[in-house]
Parts: sequence; structure tokens; C-alpha cells
Amino acid sequence: MNHRILNSGTNTAVEFNTFLETLKTKDIIYIGELHQIPQVLSFQADVLSGLLDKGFKPEIGLEMFNVLQQEMLDYYMAGVIPSGQFSNLYELGPEGFDLSHYIKIIEIARENRLRAIGLNIPRSIAAAVAKHGLDKRELECFHLREDEIKNCSKQYKKSLSSIYRKHPHAEITEENFILAQSIKDEMMAETIAHRITADKAQMPFIVIAGRGHMEYRLGIPERVKQKLSTAGNTVSDIMIITAYDDETIKKGMADYMLLI
Repeated sequence: MNHRILNSGTNTAVEFNTFLETLKTKDIIYIGELHQIPQVLSFQADVLSGLLDKGFKPEIGLEMFNVLQQEMLDYYMAGVIPSGQFSNLYELGPEGFDLSHYIKIIEIARENRLRAIGLNIPRSIAAAVAKHGLDKRELECFHLREDEIKNCSKQYKKSLSSIYRKHPHAEITEENFILAQSIKDEMMAETIAHRITADKAQMPFIVIAGRGHMEYRLGIPERVKQKLSTAGNTVSDIMIITAYDDETIKKGMADYMLLI
């Protein structure tokens, strides 16, 4: 558990056990990762194990699985699908992550009978939005609303516009690029909010997704907060962002930084 954790508010290093005590008081724990890096995955596993040791039974939301893969994920967590078959089924799907990097945290959840939730919209849908814009039939299929997808802050749009202009694609307009990111964040936020409000998810709820979906509390967190507020729910959250140790830490990026 030799993780380098920085309190970004005080710019001071924090011991893991002290950090864990802070997590105990929160309803939602956002972990914004740089994908498929061993140090990050080890940290996530230690966070989950640490909370279990303290008597908590967190629910885990994963960007790496889309909402249509929930049944497959449930069957695996229940022991119906063996490990090899589970990996093969996942590889046949559209998400494209290397499941071997995430299997440890999934196994910890499985062994402790925790609920693991696929958060994302299928990658193929997001790719289609990037090329062609929103399709009302698909929105209805995933119970998403166009006005809510487009309802994002100016800062969020500005951040995505900056990314687009650095890496423009001839076949994708800036508007559709923002919509594609928005539909992913909206799907993940809707799934989280529904679990917390309608399904009474076990707290704390750990959200694991790429840091671009949550830094500065944009994307997923701002949408979750808005949805829960509309439903009359107030929850406390905390955000941990993975960063390289030579990266400039800007104010407001996160509550804590995992330095690698």
C-alpha cells in the first residue's frame, strides 16, 4: 500500500490509512484513472479491500462495461459463468478494454458478494453519435433524453472543445465530438443516479472511469449531482484523480491526486 497520495487542497502527502478514513465518510467515491496502469489498478484494489476490512460493502460502477453487459456481469459475479468464458464474452463485446487489468478488482467484489455495475453506453453508439449526431430511437432505447445530454456546463464544453481542437477529425464535427462525450457521461451518470435513488445502492458507491470523465467535477459528477438534487437526494462525494508526478496540479482538479 505504498501509494503516493496528495491532498490537492493542502498540497501535502497523505498516508493511505489516513486517506481511507476520509473515504469512509463519503457516499460516492470517484476514481478518475489513467487506463490500464498497474499502479492505478493496485490502488483501486487496495481502496476496495481497505473499505471491506472496515466493514463496508461498496457497490462498484465500471466504465469498462456498458449497460447491455450487466446480465453477463451479474452471471459472472454469481458464479454462473466461469472466468475463462467471462473473459471471452467480454472480448467479443465492443468496449475494447483489456479485462485482465481489471479482473483483480472484479474478483475482490465477487468474493465478497458486492454488486458490480456496468455504467457506459455501448462504444458503437457513442461512435455513431460522433459521426452522425443523436438518434432519437437510440435515446429511447437507453431511456436518455436529448435535453439532458445537451445540458452541460460552459466549462465542460470549453474543455471538450480544447481537446477537439488539439486532435481534430475530418469526419467528426466539434458539435458531434462534444455530443459523443456527453452521451457517455450522461449514460454513466444516469446509471449511477438510478442505482442510488431507485435501487437503493449500497454505499459508498465507487465509480471507476477515465479521469477525463470527471476531473474538475465536470462530466459524470456534475450530472450525478444535478440528477440527485432533482430527485431530492443529497450525497457527499470525494474525487481522486490519477496524475503523473511531473504534472502540474491545478486547483480544483480533484480532492486527492494519486501520483504515478
